Amino acid sequence: MIVNSAPVRKDSCPPAPDPALSGKRAVGRPRRLTLDAIVDAACSVGIERLEMCSVAQQLNTGVATLYGYVRGRDHLLELVAERMASRSIPDNYGGTWQEVLFGHAALCFAMFNSRPEMIGNLIGGEKTDREVAYATNIIAMLEKRGLSRELALDLYVEANQAVIGAAVMLVRRKILAHAGVDEQGNVIALPPGLGDYRPTLDRIVRAYEEILAAD
Repeated sequence: MIVNSAPVRKDSCPPAPDPALSGKRAVGRPRRLTLDAIVDAACSVGIERLEMCSVAQQLNTGVATLYGYVRGRDHLLELVAERMASRSIPDNYGGTWQEVLFGHAALCFAMFNSRPEMIGNLIGGEKTDREVAYATNIIAMLEKRGLSRELALDLYVEANQAVIGAAVMLVRRKILAHAGVDEQGNVIALPPGLGDYRPTLDRIVRAYEEILAAD
């Protein structure tokens, strides 16, 4: 996986509870934190809700402690993707197929946003074993939640098309944002939905919900 070099994202969230302030005394030596435990916590929190503060709270530690193991949220997203490609994710990753799909979309979009060059890699590069394993895991998770293999494959492809298309338009939006003004000197207004995959993904999900309800 590519290691993120983007600026560290700082989260505004309350610190982990202090045992001294809560009246509870820590017993014995503190539990040693590991990178594997941090990724486990990130998977448990869920991709759509993944923030450094939420992972810190899941582990009952401080956000600053996490930065000793990961560079920031984008780096943690890449580690989650690597985990998903290397072994199966527990079923508590998402309660429904919709949650799995939205989580997958949020993960991919965040990575494309962090490293736009990855979009170009989709065109010029060959699929790696890790990418195939990741896709297999996601499709299997959709199947376990009641979708047929055919529907799971179709849904996965349509979701990817929505995310990749939105990621491309987001790059374009950033370019157009600096394109200047019109002949009257007014700043060129861009459509608010440009570069947002969520409206399209919502429509896709509703369409598949109707298909499943009709069966």
